[in-house]
Amino acid sequence: MNRVLAWVLNPYILLTLTMVVGSANLVAGRGVVGDVPPLTLSFWRWFTAVVVVLPFGIRPLIAQRGLLLHHWRLLLCISAIGIAAFNSFLYLGLQTTTALNGSLILAAIPVITVALAWIVFREKIGWRIAMGMVSALLGVTIIILQGQPALLLDLAFNRGDILVLIAVLCWAVYSILLGRLPTGIQPMSLMLITAFLGWVLLIPFYGWDLAAGRTMVLTTNTLIAILYVGIFASVIGYAAFAKGVAMVGANVAAQFTYLNPLFGGAWAILLLGEELHPYHIAGAMLIFLGIYLATSGGVRVRKPA
Repeated sequence: MNRVLAWVLNPYILLTLTMVVGSANLVAGRGVVGDVPPLTLSFWRWFTAVVVVLPFGIRPLIAQRGLLLHHWRLLLCISAIGIAAFNSFLYLGLQTTTALNGSLILAAIPVITVALAWIVFREKIGWRIAMGMVSALLGVTIIILQGQPALLLDLAFNRGDILVLIAVLCWAVYSILLGRLPTGIQPMSLMLITAFLGWVLLIPFYGWDLAAGRTMVLTTNTLIAILYVGIFASVIGYAAFAKGVAMVGANVAAQFTYLNPLFGGAWAILLLGEELHPYHIAGAMLIFLGIYLATSGGVRVRKPA
């Protein structure tokens, strides 16, 4: 049992799980365009997350209320940037951007995270992480461009791309701020307090949607999308990511973001019947090589709380 628990709590397993469940978030958000306004989707996503995590998080939250209150400013910033702002800007951007543009912009998360960590906190960037970033970014580019560099010539950026870029900046700051929290905070209490604060911050924007007549069309597809992003992409994904960052730091954790397009392609192949091409395999090999370089050789793994 202890071996199984140790395997489950391995930071690299947790971070990989984050990308497995998070890779379908773009698909879900893009799939309900026209039926669910973006700010409304953010509101109901985090309302669902709060309801789901409440039975598991309320007791550890009460037990750690003193520690959480001591860090309330940091927790409020984390909730505002990583919960409310990131999701809202991402869903707003998906209204008008293409999947290709969105994927390329999201691929910049590790680079921006490492750069901000160096600028703000002077965190060192080892040669392994630098080489890993280059390898993984090349792999992501091969997958996104389907092995055809000429597709770069057809790129045209619009307002939606700028909004997705703002979302990327929010996630980078969120990742760095997570690393500032003490490791003693329990994952469920952290998940509950940040989800709740983020949801509260989204209430005025949801009201703005309603006042403007932007309402949700409730269908089976929209309900499934909300449940998915609320339970899997939010509760499971965010809790696993937060624990991974607490154990290995934001710079290393950010490298796992390169798995997003890889798993997104896998979902498309498994669920949508799309074909597996040689560029998928080539890109995957470079991504895994990059992550191996970034996580090997001197990464200090802190024990989970």
